[in-house]
Amino acid sequence: MLRFRGLCILFSIVPLSPPHVLTAAPDSPFVLVNEAEQRGVRFRNNNHATEMKYPFETLGGAAAALDYDGDGWVDLFFLNGAPSPAHLRTDPADSNRLFRNTGHGVFVDVTAESGLSGQGVKGYPQGPAVGDYDNDGHVDVLVTNYGDNVLYRNDGNGRFGNVAEGAGVEMETHPLKASACWLDADNDGHLDLFVTHYFKWTFAENGDEYCGLRKPGHRIYCDPDVFDPLPNVLFRNNGDGTFADISEKAGLNRYLGKGMGVATADFNNDGRMDVFVTNDKMPHFLYRNDGGGAFTEAAIEAGVSANETGAMVSGMGCDSKDFDNNGWPDIFYTDLIKDSFTLFANQGTGFFLDRTFPSAIGLVSAQHSGWSNKFVDIDNDGWKDIFAAGSHVVDNVEIYNPDAKYEEACFLYRNLGDGRIEDLSNRVGPDLQVPGAWRGVAVADYDNDGNLEVAVSRLNGSAAFFVKKDGAPNNWILLDLRGTKSNRDGIGARIRLVLPSGGNLHEHVTTANGIYSASDRRVHFGLGKEPRVALIEILWPSGIVQRLESPGINRVLHVVEPQN
Repeated sequence: MLRFRGLCILFSIVPLSPPHVLTAAPDSPFVLVNEAEQRGVRFRNNNHATEMKYPFETLGGAAAALDYDGDGWVDLFFLNGAPSPAHLRTDPADSNRLFRNTGHGVFVDVTAESGLSGQGVKGYPQGPAVGDYDNDGHVDVLVTNYGDNVLYRNDGNGRFGNVAEGAGVEMETHPLKASACWLDADNDGHLDLFVTHYFKWTFAENGDEYCGLRKPGHRIYCDPDVFDPLPNVLFRNNGDGTFADISEKAGLNRYLGKGMGVATADFNNDGRMDVFVTNDKMPHFLYRNDGGGAFTEAAIEAGVSANETGAMVSGMGCDSKDFDNNGWPDIFYTDLIKDSFTLFANQGTGFFLDRTFPSAIGLVSAQHSGWSNKFVDIDNDGWKDIFAAGSHVVDNVEIYNPDAKYEEACFLYRNLGDGRIEDLSNRVGPDLQVPGAWRGVAVADYDNDGNLEVAVSRLNGSAAFFVKKDGAPNNWILLDLRGTKSNRDGIGARIRLVLPSGGNLHEHVTTANGIYSASDRRVHFGLGKEPRVALIEILWPSGIVQRLESPGINRVLHVVEPQN
């Protein structure tokens, strides 16, 4: 029983699956090596920062993992900056970049022939969302911009074409968008589009806004408190290549925020995907899916509108996965220095507990700033670890706060399996400790060897591609789901994996993570030393339940949704 300001709320308790019984990995840290150069991931972001400190300049720097040609090898896409949102990009150095995976995680730049370069597009790129919105078997890409969005439809021949205007998703009214994601909000088999607004900002109204010390002339990027909030946006997929803005009908227009990161999960296990959004210096949003495309904002009653102190922090990137293996998706988000990163543990009752300091994340992150992030079982021990890209927002923050750093390293927190983490950031080799203005994070098993790799973009610097080396080998399985009655990507499907020891592992299909980022839709399970899997149970968005008994392990398993 929980009490909120005098109200007594009774929740029914749903029996949980038995906890995962694997022993956490021994204390023998592996090494993460940046193999971007030798793998062919040669990309340098240019954010074209100006003395005017326009907000979009320090945002963006996005990364996405997607198998654009359907050959079973996950490719890699980066968004670049632009010299001015008001002018067409013409310099190839400012192009977005698509790297095709030629096999085993070796890449070649195919931007020129792909149509994804962004050349000829007005706007400043912010973030990608990847998903097969038209169910034709080819993954498409939505790019949010300062300016009009771009919807790149995959033609299936290695090329993409911009169909945003005809599809109705340009969003020209409020130009400063942030993150986006695909989800089937109404479970009709067609992916809908969710887009966050950061805040209300235009050149005409705010272009000359001055923040910082005028003497001696230290201008900074303005605090979000200076600007007005906006509602987020939901587009319903009409199933014919077009979308309808149903934000008002869905209930989103009632809630104004400054949206940054977005993550999707079925937080209450009712068969419908919900949406969590981090807000900058405002309460966060948890949109509970009530069915039929309607949502109720329930962050306060769920306990995730703010951390346990109630402070309005600079919520940045977020992700949602089952951190503690109890069958309920949890929430993690990064923040700026002094506020600490935050971990919310889903209690399975409609309520989350703030486990930031009991987990030790609060202590190790309080002196750092973070950007995009991802739950990732980096050592395949069956417990999801946390990777976060480090950096502050303000490029001259040291002038105003000597304790802060604009360029930071990346962070890796190993899940110890008892609700606590161990900070491995300084123990897994020097490559992870390289400082930078790190931004987007795109995770996938790019070489299909069972170990997840992490691609990270960097403003005004070269991207990184982190590969795990050494460490104890563990078993794994990777699920590649294909929907038939559900959306073809299977986004929203929930998976329960039963181990011979009796423990369960839980996952769900999504491509959204962090901020301005998208990771592989395939579902990865680390198995530790478990010799086999007893059962895989898949609850598809259509409601169909599929069971696979004793599948092979240490392999990519392709699963097609049955018709009934």
